[in-house]
Amino acid sequence: MVMKGPLYHLYVIMKKDLTEFYRVRARLVSMILLPILLMLLFGYMFPSNGTITHIPIAIVNQDQSTGAINVINSFIYTAESSGTFNVITYSSLSQAEQALLEGKVYAVVIFRQGFGQELSTGSATVQVIVDQMNPTLDQIVTAGIQQIFSQLNVQLSIAHGFPASSFGTILVNFQGLIPGALSSFEFLAPGFIAMSVVMGGLAGLAMAFSRERELGTMDGILMTPVSRFSIVMGKAMAQAIRGIISGIIIVILSILLFGVKIYGNVFLMAIILLLGILAFTGLGIIATSFVSDQESAQMIMLMLEMPMIFISGIFYPVLQLPWWLRDIAYMFPLVYTVTGFRSVMVMNAPLSAVWNDVLVLLIYSIVTFAIAIPLFQRMVTK
Repeated sequence: MVMKGPLYHLYVIMKKDLTEFYRVRARLVSMILLPILLMLLFGYMFPSNGTITHIPIAIVNQDQSTGAINVINSFIYTAESSGTFNVITYSSLSQAEQALLEGKVYAVVIFRQGFGQELSTGSATVQVIVDQMNPTLDQIVTAGIQQIFSQLNVQLSIAHGFPASSFGTILVNFQGLIPGALSSFEFLAPGFIAMSVVMGGLAGLAMAFSRERELGTMDGILMTPVSRFSIVMGKAMAQAIRGIISGIIIVILSILLFGVKIYGNVFLMAIILLLGILAFTGLGIIATSFVSDQESAQMIMLMLEMPMIFISGIFYPVLQLPWWLRDIAYMFPLVYTVTGFRSVMVMNAPLSAVWNDVLVLLIYSIVTFAIAIPLFQRMVTK
């Protein structure tokens, strides 16, 4: 009898595992699709032309003089003809600041009362309020606006036959809604917190269902006089509480170790995180209701999580994504969780400014659980 050595045994074990992997189509499809998705994602996220264009900014004219109107018209023409900005005119500063908080614009250019008179006698100052939530966009917007006003200064001096430094100088005063400059980590920290909490909810609940099905403990739960709704919602709320505790720990560490500041309402931040967790847990149940083992569930979770992390605005401005990739990003709840949480934490945004994000997360939670509970019923009766 021929003794078969370790190499043969290795081959047998390898063949067995690969055969099992091949038989579970969810794992096979995930293994093939995930690298393709990531390659396409990074290829379109970081194109050869990485310039952000058509950035929405606001203009508020509080002067209404002929000089101010002429400068504003020149500013709008220069900004939009270059393709850098889309200029939106607001009648009041409060409306423009609300749009800034809601993320509809990324800067507010203010022509104060008396601008035209000051310009005719020497120099006049334009105030610009910038969106501090994204340092990358902040720098691009600041540089772009400064460049436009530099061009306007040259045009004014040429029109009047004076050197650029001696007539009609427009000075630009940049400031943020929050005093002081924000570090890159203060921009990233809210995204990290939201991602850690809601992604934990997505993976945790889905894996819990898969694990209980594999171990057979789910059958024991189903034998009790407990409704399917109670099972799903009970597990979801347990995961939500775990997520909130995890978020509190991360926030405390960010404050103690890295000096991150909280400018907004803590209760509103908790509500946004809670809705984000519920939206993701419902999505997790739906995604894993078609598989019966933990490894397949983990592969599906990974295929959902990886693209969402990179297109949700945590590391990279959503505005810089191609339009079609931006539309895909807005189909998932993470972008609303990150945007709302960051707006409250960093910009001290009130509920009225993040209401759209809260409403979308609420609807997302209701819809996903309305789909998840029947799917759970189908899953356990297979």
